[in-house]
Order: sequence, then C-alpha cells, then structure tokens
Amino acid sequence: MGFLETLIVLALLIAVFNLRGRVIELEKKIKERPVVPAASASASTAMPASQVQAATAQGVQAQPVPTAAPAPAGDGRFIEWMKENWLLKLGAMLLLIGFGWLATYAFLNNWIGPAGRISLGLGLGALILALGWWRMRAYVAQGSVFVVLGATVILLTTYAARSFYDFFTPASALGLMFVTSVFVALASGVYNRKQLAIASVALAGLAPILAHSPTSDYIGLFWYLLIVVLGAVWIVIWKGYREVTTTALVLVALYSLPVLVGLESADRATLLLFAYAFGAVFYITNTAGLLRLKGSDAVPDLVTAAGNAIFLLAWIYLAAPTEFQSLIMAAWAAAFVVGAFLVFRVSGQRESLYLYAAIGVGYIAAATAVELDGAVLTIAYTLEAAAVAAVLFGITRDVAAAQRSMLLLIGPAMLSIPSILSSEWQVALLNQHFFVLLILTLTLFGLGGAFWKSAHLSGSQEVISANNAILIAGSGYAFIMIWLSLHSILPQNPDMAVMISLIIYTVVGIWAYIEGATHSRKGLRVYGGTLLVFVVARLLIVDVWQMEITGRIITFFLVGALLMSTAFLGRVRKQPAVVPEHNV
Repeated sequence: MGFLETLIVLALLIAVFNLRGRVIELEKKIKERPVVPAASASASTAMPASQVQAATAQGVQAQPVPTAAPAPAGDGRFIEWMKENWLLKLGAMLLLIGFGWLATYAFLNNWIGPAGRISLGLGLGALILALGWWRMRAYVAQGSVFVVLGATVILLTTYAARSFYDFFTPASALGLMFVTSVFVALASGVYNRKQLAIASVALAGLAPILAHSPTSDYIGLFWYLLIVVLGAVWIVIWKGYREVTTTALVLVALYSLPVLVGLESADRATLLLFAYAFGAVFYITNTAGLLRLKGSDAVPDLVTAAGNAIFLLAWIYLAAPTEFQSLIMAAWAAAFVVGAFLVFRVSGQRESLYLYAAIGVGYIAAATAVELDGAVLTIAYTLEAAAVAAVLFGITRDVAAAQRSMLLLIGPAMLSIPSILSSEWQVALLNQHFFVLLILTLTLFGLGGAFWKSAHLSGSQEVISANNAILIAGSGYAFIMIWLSLHSILPQNPDMAVMISLIIYTVVGIWAYIEGATHSRKGLRVYGGTLLVFVVARLLIVDVWQMEITGRIITFFLVGALLMSTAFLGRVRKQPAVVPEHNV
C-alpha cells in the first residue's frame, strides 16, 4: 500500500508543478501587456471621429513596443528553473531518493517478487517513454534523451527478465523490444528528430542479442533483420533520413560477419538469398534517393552504396558456388552501371556516376579474376580499364575525369611485371607476354592520343601534364618491348640487340629534344634529353664493361655520330644584319 501511495503522491507533485508553471507563465504575459491610460480614453470620446483615428494612429506609432527579456542560456536557464518554486522541487527530489531506497530495500528483503520487479522496470521504462514524448512537444532534444532512456530501460528489463528469471520466450522478448524500437522510430518521425531514427534502428539491432536465444537460428534472425531493414526504408521514404539506411547496412553486415568468417555454422545457401534481398533493397533505396537529390549532399547515399557493394561482394565470394560467381558478379556490375547512367542523366550527379561506375568496374574485375589468371587476366584488365576511360570520356566529355579513371591501369601495370621478367622471351618472340606489353603500349598511346586535343583545349596545365605522362608511360612500355624483342630475336648476339636498342632510343631522344627546342615545348625537350642521358649512362656504366670490344667500338661510334649530328639539325640559319648605306 505504501508503494501505491508513493506513486500517487509523485503524480500529484508533478501535476501541481505543471499547473504552477502555467500560472506563472500567464502572469508574465499579463504583466507584459500594455495598459491604455484612462485620460486618453475619455479625451478621445470628446473629439470627432477623424481626430480620434489620427490620435490613435499617433499613439500607436509613439507607443514603445515592449521587448521581451533575453532568455537565459545554458546554465543560467537551469539556475532560474531551480530558483523558481525551489521548495517543491527539493521535496520532489527527496521523494525520488526515498523511492529509490524503498525499491532497493524491497528487493533486498524480497518484498517484490520477480514478476513485480519486471513489471516495475517495464512500467518505469514506459513512464519515461511517455515523459519523453510529452517533453518533446516543447524541448525536442531533452525529450529525445528521455525517449531513448525509456526504451533502453525496457530493453534492459526484458533482457534481465529473459536471462535471470526466464520470464519471456525469445520470440516474445524480441517482439517487445521491436515494438519499443518502433515507438522510438515513430517519435523521430513525428518530431523530426533524425538522431532518434538512427537510435531506433540501433535498438532494434540490439534486440536479438538481448533476447538471449539458447540456439543460433540465423534464418529466423535474417528474417527479423529484413523486417528491420524494411522499417528503416519506411523511415527514409517518410522523412528522408538517408543515414538510417547506412545504419541498417552496418547492422546487417555485423550480423553477417560471424557466418562469413566461419565462426558460426549456418545454411549459407539460404542466407545468400537473404544477402541478395538486402543488397537489392539497399541498391533500390540508394538509387531512388540519388535520383531525387539533384544537387543535394549525396554523401550518405554514396557511403551506403560503397558499403553495399562490399557487403554483396563478400557474400558472393564466400558463399556463392564457384561456377556461378562470375555470372552473379557480372549481373550486379550491370545493375550498378545502369544505375550510374540513370543517376547522371536524371540528377547530373558526377560523384554518383563515378562511384557507381567504379563499383561496376570492380565487380567486372572480380568476375574476371574468378575466370582468368596470368597473362590473360592482365590483358583483360587492361582492356576493361581502357573501356572505362573511353566510355567515361564519351558520356561526360570530361578529359580530367577520364584521365583519373586511367588509374585503373595501375593494376595491369603491376601484373605486367612478371611478363617483363619472364624467361619465355628466350624461347620465342610471339609469346603471351609479348601481347601483354603490346596491348598495354597500344592502350596508353591510344588513350593519350584520343585525349590530346581535349587536354590542350581545356587550358589546364595539370590536365596537359597528365596527358603527357600517359604518353610517356606508353613510350616506356614500347622501349621495353623493343629491348625484349631484339634480345629474343638475337639470342646468340646480345651485343647486337643492345646496340640496336640504344640506337633506336638515341634517335627518338634526338628527335624529341630537337622538336621540343624548335617549337618551345619544354616537356618534350626534357623528355628527349632524359632519354639521351639514359643512353649515355648505360653505355658508360654497363655496356663499357659487358660488351665485346667490337660491339663496344661500333656502338660508341654510332651513338656518338648521332649525337654530333645534332649540330647540323634543327638550327635556324641566322640572317645577316643589314647595314644601312650612308651617303658620303
């Protein structure tokens, strides 16, 4: 009976406190209202109507408008609240402390059984939830704290009831926690509080752990997660809180991790279907959101898109049958490429286009790696990277973006190192590694030439330098091909192969140097000079010790003659100065 009376007194105190606050607020508003003097009112009755109107207008203009006192901020507002009716607040605080001691004493002496304790916890959580909902009408931030606190109290009470007293079944405990998280999500939508929406998804994600199920039913768990994800999508559609989708993706990924790394045994084939469903939901939600943005901040959607791609790729690679992995990856690659095109055409979002296209290319690369290996894989990667750069340039006409996409060629370049060092060059010229280098060379020269005009029309020195770097990289692969091919053709006479290679390098270097000097193209001149320095350094450091004396003499003579010929090439004949004639 004492416990019931305490609750009644507490409720009465809260009611009195609310009424007292309303009365004080009304008194303040009455005091701030302006009072019209009686003399002016009586005088206005003796004047004609026109004069009364004029006087009234003048009085209204002359009357000062009362200004509200500045509201105290932060700590000052709390101090003002504490000073107002402080005896009532002090009594309420002491009563709450006494109630806490009473509850503790009752638990220690077993006055309240397990059912009573659980009911008390759930009731307290519901009371805090209701208080938070009511408080959010005036103070959204404070009310949000109470809502999350009340929901947490309910979840922890349910966990204690399930773990210590076996009071609920796992399904009923999970259902109660889910309903609580739905209430939090509803509050976030009604009061436009994004943080509450994210908290609701997080609370729903904690529910399966707190439900304390004795067995691991991952199929049932993934059904529950699918419901949570659909609820998150509903929030996104209702209020546009796109970060909620990211939270749901993180939640699903965390629950998938134990299955993917092998810590938990489950039916991966069935769970893979759920993974496809999750991926499709996230993909559709993100793409639809990006189509509606049209210039808004797309960072949450882009983060979710990248995370969704990684999530799907992990499930496909670790759970899908090996013989179908490439087909599945190709299907998802097509979906992301189509999404990239739609988003760019409808909303003009270049960032979305780049990310979706990169995801599509990544899936194609993964599918290629599943099916191919060795030199064939390098060739396929080279052609895919070239296709990406060409298509991107064709869609956007942005040469800088197309040049950045050529960074994808770093992968094939790394894979080409074994082709350069392969021993097959000593057996035959037209081997698989020859075509690896040939395709890389043609790709770099082809894209550099295709971008040449647009790069120079852009007027950007950075874009022009990047295009020059592409062409220089292509020439580097061409020089490597020449070196390896000549050594493959002349296996019995390596000095001859070195001599021909160095002569070709010298001719190219001289042409580049003279062309750059003649047309004031510093980059080309530096390139030619660097190539000539390399040839001379190779002769003086390496070949002077390794070549036979005959080959050394011929090589030094030919290279020296070519270098001396520059004295007669590229020179502009100076016109003789015209001396004016003077009449004597």
